[in-house]
Amino acid sequence: MRFSCLLLALIALPALAHDVIPEHEKEAAQRLMADGPKETRGVESAAELGRLPLDNEIPGADGKVLRAREFVLAPRAQIAVHEHRQRPGMAYVLQGELTEYRNDASGPIKRGVGAVSFEATGVVHWWRNETDQTARALVVDIVGADMR
Repeated sequence: MRFSCLLLALIALPALAHDVIPEHEKEAAQRLMADGPKETRGVESAAELGRLPLDNEIPGADGKVLRAREFVLAPRAQIAVHEHRQRPGMAYVLQGELTEYRNDASGPIKRGVGAVSFEATGVVHWWRNETDQTARALVVDIVGADMR
């Protein structure tokens, strides 16, 4: 039983890293030659908490949903550099501390419990847990209904 659980966990880890950030956003950052890690690693989970279809909420938002996820980042974890394109969102730190590197700031921004980061179209950024403690963040964004 333990072996099968471990095997399932190992199989799921590479998939999780690819699901955290849309591939086209990572590719856009690479085309811009943005500084930052090209790969996501150390994300223990990115659990979807729920989604709200926006078809009847906002005119012109057909096919879009408001999505909420909880990210758990191990010590020294990182989220690859990416450029937001018509995927506005925000990240709210629930536990620990995360450092954000972004194109519209003069240097790294340390975000502790209660800090929020807004992510609009054109923001190129990446995240790192530079501490020895696990960090958790609530991430809410607007995405296409088919995006997981």
